[in-house]
Amino acid sequence: MTWEKVKQWLKKIFLNPYVKTPLLALGIVALAIVVFFTFLHIFTRHGRSFPVPDFTDLHIERAMQYAERSNLRLEVTDSVYITSRKPGAVVEQNPLPGTYVKANRRVFVTTNANKPMLVDMPDLVGLTLRQAISTLNLQGFKTGVLAFKYDIAVNNVLEQHYRGEEVEPNTKIPKGSTIDLLLGRGLSNQKTVLPRIIGLTLTEAHNLLLEASLNLGKTTYDETVIDNLDSLQARVYSQYPNPTGETAINFGARVDLWLTQNESRIPVLPNPDGGKDNDTDKE
Repeated sequence: MTWEKVKQWLKKIFLNPYVKTPLLALGIVALAIVVFFTFLHIFTRHGRSFPVPDFTDLHIERAMQYAERSNLRLEVTDSVYITSRKPGAVVEQNPLPGTYVKANRRVFVTTNANKPMLVDMPDLVGLTLRQAISTLNLQGFKTGVLAFKYDIAVNNVLEQHYRGEEVEPNTKIPKGSTIDLLLGRGLSNQKTVLPRIIGLTLTEAHNLLLEASLNLGKTTYDETVIDNLDSLQARVYSQYPNPTGETAINFGARVDLWLTQNESRIPVLPNPDGGKDNDTDKE
C-alpha cells in the first residue's frame, strides 16, 4: 500500500462523523485536563518550597527587605525588651529558620523594642510555683532563679525579685524581664525528685526543671551546634546530676546540661516493657 493510499484511507476515516465527533470530544477533554493540571501546578507552586532564612539579629527594616527578596511576608506580632540585643532587631521568628515553605508565606517575628514596654508586676506571693510560672508566662515575663528557705508553705512563693531586689506588685517593669522567686521548702529537709531530661531541647529541659523546683545550671554545646538555629534544635545527651531511679535532690539545686544535634550521642534507655523508649517503637 502506497503512502498516497494510506493518506486517502486516513482522510476517509477522520471525515466519517461517527469517528470525527468522538475524536474531537476526546481531544477537548485531553486539552482541558492539560490546562487544569498546568493551572494547578502554577497555583500551588508545586516543587517551589525553599528554606526560611534566619532573620534573627537583623534590624526589622532590613529583615523586611530580605523577606521581600525571598518572596516572604514578614509580620511583627510582638515586641520584647532585651538589654543584650540591638533595638529593633528580630529576636524570634515562626516558622524557624530552615523550615521549608512556599512563596508568599507569612513569617511571624518578635522584635526587640527601642524602649522597654513597661507592664505591671503581678502579685505572685502565696501562689504555688506552678501557678507563679503560669502567671509570669501570661504577663510576658520569664521565670529566673528559684531560691528556697525553710517555711511551712512548701513550693509556695514567699518573695518575688527583679534584678536582685524584692519587687512589689503593680510596679512597672520591662516586659520580658526575668523574675526570681523565693519559695518555701518546708520545715524539714524535704527534697524533690530529679527528672531525667535526656533527649529534650533546652527550652523543654528548663521547663521540666522548673516544674521539679530545680534550676538550670551550666549548658554546654558540642561541636555540632554552630548557630542559633542549631542551639534551638539541639537536645540533651547528658546531665549532671544524672538520676538513678527516683533520685532525691535538694530544692533549688542546679542541673548542668550537655546538648548536641548528633542523635547517636543521645542514649536511649529501655522502657519497662522491655523495648526502647523512643518514638519508633510506639504504635
